[in-house]
Amino acid sequence: MSKELKKLVVNELISDYKGVNNFIVVSLKGVNTQQANVLRRDLSENDIKLKVVKNSLAAIALKEIGVSALGQILEGPSAITASDNDPVILIKVLTKWSKEISALKIVGGLIDGEMLSLDDIKTLSAIPSRQVVLTQILFGISTPLIQLANLFNAVANNLYFVLLAIKEKKSDNGKNNV
Repeated sequence: MSKELKKLVVNELISDYKGVNNFIVVSLKGVNTQQANVLRRDLSENDIKLKVVKNSLAAIALKEIGVSALGQILEGPSAITASDNDPVILIKVLTKWSKEISALKIVGGLIDGEMLSLDDIKTLSAIPSRQVVLTQILFGISTPLIQLANLFNAVANNLYFVLLAIKEKKSDNGKNNV
């Protein structure tokens, strides 16, 4: 590969990865072309980019954008997955695929500027996505409010029936006295 071509590849990687916060490095050793194509398609549907590049060129590009630690874990046939969306989705999708394609191995990652070990990635793959957590929080907040509204409604309802009973009793007492 000529020096000019290498510079073009590095510049393309820099432009692709600049401003991206979430990266996971995977080993593609033993993954066949058909599996890689299906993987790429699914990642693309989840707004996740997958690039297979020469490790030394990727390390240079990653150093340029300030994430040189990520370049140090590149070894053998590797690919870098990147996403600006929910990092848990990125991890869950790759974890699912690493189970389906036994040759696909997650090597490590960088999420919001922090390097992740395999244990960190396994932990993050077990937690629900941001959307699910927000739904759970909303449900947790709304449930007591709904119960409070029902309580006020029940008190008002009971008060109405008490006042109605008093009115009927007075109305019956007035008729009996005549």
